[in-house]
Amino acid sequence: MMALLFALFIGLAIGSFLNVLIVRIPKGENVAFPPSHCPVCDNALKWWHNIPLLSWLLLRGRCAYCQSPISRLYPTVELLTGLLFLVLAMKLGLTAEWFITALVFSLLLALSVIDFEYYAVPDSLNFMALGLALLMPLFIFGWDWALGEMRDFSWYQHMLLTRFKDAAIMAFSFFALGLFVKFLIKKDALGEADIIIAGTMGAMLGFPLVLVAIYVSALLAIVPALFARGHMVPFVPFLALGTWITYIFSDTFLQWWNMLYA
Repeated sequence: MMALLFALFIGLAIGSFLNVLIVRIPKGENVAFPPSHCPVCDNALKWWHNIPLLSWLLLRGRCAYCQSPISRLYPTVELLTGLLFLVLAMKLGLTAEWFITALVFSLLLALSVIDFEYYAVPDSLNFMALGLALLMPLFIFGWDWALGEMRDFSWYQHMLLTRFKDAAIMAFSFFALGLFVKFLIKKDALGEADIIIAGTMGAMLGFPLVLVAIYVSALLAIVPALFARGHMVPFVPFLALGTWITYIFSDTFLQWWNMLYA
């Protein structure tokens, strides 16, 4: 129980920092300076104004100085990130894999919110998610070494090479698909951000689960696309959600896959 509470609190803290990234990176602002402040009255916030989720509730969603409304996006991102860390801790335990996996999905959450808000995906966060997904075996190796529980080095090597291979296949597949669709409809259908996300999906899920994730993502995107009526629909949030659903229910999806193709 204490381990799960620890995971939740870590997630809430990470979620608080995600809000900084979500607000500042699309504007080209420094994520460290100036310190947190009210965007309306510009007063610097005290530390007790920045307690994840709790401060928003105690302040009743308003600035402590000017009483301007604080966006509900802030507590929502914090809560979602906290639950993300909690659910992954229940699945993986408090391991290096848990922490890096949670960071990758946290970055995907931030990218999804930014894509919804600005119809743009920052390369800095996108490549960070991809890098963590690819290099996760190295973090696991370091964790195992610190605990004195190292496995055969070939296991880490195989895991690392497999992630790079699966990421490359997915990224190239999306790149080729984008060129094909562009040829058919004479306009860009998949951007650079989608290609990088595809690489992250491949590294995190591997085959055949990444194919399941693409299918789930497409299903999730169908209804919004139908109602969009020609307006742009951000695809990154659906790729991220499809990846999350597939990862959490990976055992079930693998059982279904094996039943179909046994």
